Amino acid sequence: MVVRTHVRARARATGRELDFPILQTITVEEGRIAEVHPFYWDTAAIARACAPAGSAA
Repeated sequence: MVVRTHVRARARATGRELDFPILQTITVEEGRIAEVHPFYWDTAAIARACAPAGSAA
């Protein structure tokens, strides 16, 4: 199964808000979720939001 969703979050370390789409592949075995693999569109934006001000993230 493939799921596209949207995430809104706030980075605990910096207080910066994140707002981005995410795609997940979900494997279901015997009616139960066996695996979830997330794929993020912009990992650099996530790193910047989580990095302290002035860092090289």
